Amino acid sequence: MPAGKPRRRRRSLTMSKKTPAFRRVQEKAEEEIAFARMIPAGAFTVAVLVIDQHYHGYTYRDVTFRKGDDVVLNSPFDETEDIWVGQICKIRTSPDQQNTLVKVRWYWSRNDIAAQNKCFDPSQCAPYERVLSDHYDYVSPYAFQDVVHVYEYDDSSLDPPMLGPRDFFVRTTFLHRKKTLKPRLGAETCLCQAAYNPFPSELVLRTAEGTRLPHRLPDHRDVMHFCPSLKCRKWYHSSCLQTIRGNTDVLPTETRGLRLLAVNPDEEVLYTTLEYFYEQDALDNVPSTDKVSIHAALLMLDRSPDIVAHLPQSVLVIAQRPIVRCSGAPAGFAIGNVSDVVLARRLVYAAVQNSGNPASTDRFAELLQREQARSDHVLWPGAEEDDAEFSARIARLGEEMDELGLLATPYERYWERRKEEYEALEELFEGPALVCPKCRGAI
Repeated sequence: MPAGKPRRRRRSLTMSKKTPAFRRVQEKAEEEIAFARMIPAGAFTVAVLVIDQHYHGYTYRDVTFRKGDDVVLNSPFDETEDIWVGQICKIRTSPDQQNTLVKVRWYWSRNDIAAQNKCFDPSQCAPYERVLSDHYDYVSPYAFQDVVHVYEYDDSSLDPPMLGPRDFFVRTTFLHRKKTLKPRLGAETCLCQAAYNPFPSELVLRTAEGTRLPHRLPDHRDVMHFCPSLKCRKWYHSSCLQTIRGNTDVLPTETRGLRLLAVNPDEEVLYTTLEYFYEQDALDNVPSTDKVSIHAALLMLDRSPDIVAHLPQSVLVIAQRPIVRCSGAPAGFAIGNVSDVVLARRLVYAAVQNSGNPASTDRFAELLQREQARSDHVLWPGAEEDDAEFSARIARLGEEMDELGLLATPYERYWERRKEEYEALEELFEGPALVCPKCRGAI
């Protein structure tokens, strides 16, 4: 490693742990004053030692670090889950530009938190999960190793990052003087409010050893179900919902998929076209069958099944799946299939709303012709459109596209691959039919 590797202390990189509290406060204040007198800078470049794959040795390469970057710093824990990670808050340099100092806000590992708060259970966090603290230090540029990305993970998100066992992610902050997490892990999860750990230690250990992970579910699992409704957006343990009466779906199993499809991620109410399938008599005039397809449902509702003909069958299947996750599950199911299902449902809604492919409607053709005419006018000699006018025009176009329900064209190969992965992990979906305890929608 380059010279200048800092010694890790949470108070300051220059203070002794035996320094009295008042002295530590004084020294911190002196550091802040000295740093404030330096000249602000936007970035710095330093040579860092890296493995040279070609020569099977080590070499130096220049790495540029910028304000706002998440970074890895030198430490005695480089090959462990406690590797030091921080966020660059400010960069300053001396007037002669010979000395640079960086203000770093620390991401703490689960073991760092446990050392500060004896009541904290580190098993609540994944090994490479980080907690953004309000503690910072002033660090030499030679202490930096590399730029990394720490993903923000929100349990209520409809499009969470697709994380792997060794990806850094953050979902809460740590107030180091109060020794508390804010928000508390699990505070917005399930009825039990137990924190969810997507990547247990044994899974991460296997990836570190280079072991190929099996494409199967953990032996001991408690599948969680997600309600995407705008007024809910919450995960529930299957076991917790089953302990309370009234949380199972008692309506006909033949239309279960249609009830799942009706839970609208963009509204507080069910999707209007499909809410009929929440009525007890929805199957009165339908022959007995294992499952009512969306094509049959559209015929029941006096709509043509051709309006979804442009969508791959895999999209229609995934749109009618529950949204689930399971700790340690492969194929992205440790984080959950929420983004897949939400997008698939939106594609179906757009088809129903526009009676077919939104890109094939007369309204879409009108928008294209109008914008082409405006572009021709703008490009005509003597015609001009300033930045404000251009921004306003694009904003209006975006609103009109939203009203049209136009989404990205489904990439059939992706959806077919995901459908196969769903089928390989069918055990995730084989539990009891559940409903959200808040909105009563199928989940």
